[in-house]
Amino acid sequence: MNTLDIQNQLRRRWHSRDFSELAGGATRSLLTDRGDWDPPEGIEPKRELIRLAIGIPDGATLPKPDLLDSARRTMQKPGEAAFVYGFGMGYTRLRALLAERYSRERGLQVNEDWFQLTNGSAGAIDLICRTLIDPGDVIISESPTYMGTLRNFRGVRADVQTVPMDADGMLVDQLEPLIRELKAAGRTIKFIYTISTCHNPTGATLSLARRQKLLEIAAAHDILILDDDAYGELYFDQRPPTALSTLSGGYGVLTVGTFSKILATGLRVGWIHGEPEFVKLFARMRFAMGLNQLILRILADYMDEGRLDRHIQAARSLYKLKMTKFADALEQHAGKYVEFKRPIGGFYLWVNLKQGLKARDVWQTAFEEGVAVTPGVNFFASRHDPDGERIRIAYPWTPLEELEEGARRIAAACKRVAAGDIAG
Repeated sequence: MNTLDIQNQLRRRWHSRDFSELAGGATRSLLTDRGDWDPPEGIEPKRELIRLAIGIPDGATLPKPDLLDSARRTMQKPGEAAFVYGFGMGYTRLRALLAERYSRERGLQVNEDWFQLTNGSAGAIDLICRTLIDPGDVIISESPTYMGTLRNFRGVRADVQTVPMDADGMLVDQLEPLIRELKAAGRTIKFIYTISTCHNPTGATLSLARRQKLLEIAAAHDILILDDDAYGELYFDQRPPTALSTLSGGYGVLTVGTFSKILATGLRVGWIHGEPEFVKLFARMRFAMGLNQLILRILADYMDEGRLDRHIQAARSLYKLKMTKFADALEQHAGKYVEFKRPIGGFYLWVNLKQGLKARDVWQTAFEEGVAVTPGVNFFASRHDPDGERIRIAYPWTPLEELEEGARRIAAACKRVAAGDIAG
């Protein structure tokens, strides 16, 4: 058989193949998912879109000159360490700098052995799940929660059980009855997942009393806590309560963090923080040939001399200004249709719709009006919001001068929906 005959045979075999039949069970379980970040189908915005749907840091805050200087210094150093594979826990100097910050900022004295570097916090959560979860294991999550993590949990075929929230975070009084019910049914609970500070999507921060109660319950039932701390550094004025990892003395709590929200999402550098003997476990499940060694070294150089700390301070001030400007404008222009609580930090407003407005209708009509938001149901494992109709609004990425116009467009969408003029 000549080459052309082989190609024709292969083309006939693969050209019209349903590739989903080759997918594993976990992948097949995700194939029917709608895209949580996709825009409404069949709807075109009337004008240039204002994007209030994506949690990305303000582009103007990116310290490009400092990072460029760090890149030059890194590439001018002798040797090839920045250009070869990197194994194990990740670049030691960067882990040591993270340990110094955690020790200083959080009051728990740790060293580099308490950190495993990962491909962003999403990569950290994925690594934890692949290491700990067997299909059918239970993960208890507060609800609502970040939709990307819910997808990750489904991808390892975990059973996600949920506990509701209010303005002070997870309703931990409802946690223990759920644990007892699951244990009585013979279920294996692997961990409790929380975004304890500046929650995505609600903006809530878990109170100190509830943090202590959560630790008490987890200890009594021998259950691990996974604290997703992507936004914990981005408080405005009021410092959040003591971190779960500090309150626990470092035991029974894994914390994941990232440079994505404090610097830039494209860096793709995050970490797992926890007791060293536990953290070593995750290195066993890292099958890639290490992370981007150049980026790790650039970040370590950038962190020296306190540059990251100064950057975070400036970011806090900017995001407070943006939140205040947008919240004021939304109350002014759409107060008839919406209500919300202002967060102490982070990237999001969790907005309750009034007058019987439906989140899907507002989402679609707002897109046509030229502003992108996210419907609240995306953040529930059940795809159902039991407490009403809500949307999430992300303000950091949008230029300051566009925020009021974004609020006006949301108000226009709400007014249209209230009058029955729904896009789509």
